[in-house]
Amino acid sequence: MELMSVRDFKARVTQLIREGRSVLVLRKGRPAGYFVPWEDACADDQLRAAALKTLMVKLAREHEEKGVTEEEVMADFEVFRKACRRR
Repeated sequence: MELMSVRDFKARVTQLIREGRSVLVLRKGRPAGYFVPWEDACADDQLRAAALKTLMVKLAREHEEKGVTEEEVMADFEVFRKACRRR
């Protein structure tokens, strides 16, 4: 796995996605996160499920902090979908 600073990761993220390379992102020399391409062979169902669960927990926390309901999110999503269809 490649090591990369946050600054370098931000500058090269599109290239990394295209190339499908896994990266350990470092902030001040300490691990800040991992980038693992979704289609990567090591991204099995268990890893994908864990990633989705983590994202769902973070989203739920953000919604709670901002006082946004699930119904409001779904209504916004429906407006977005309709706008995309018109294009």
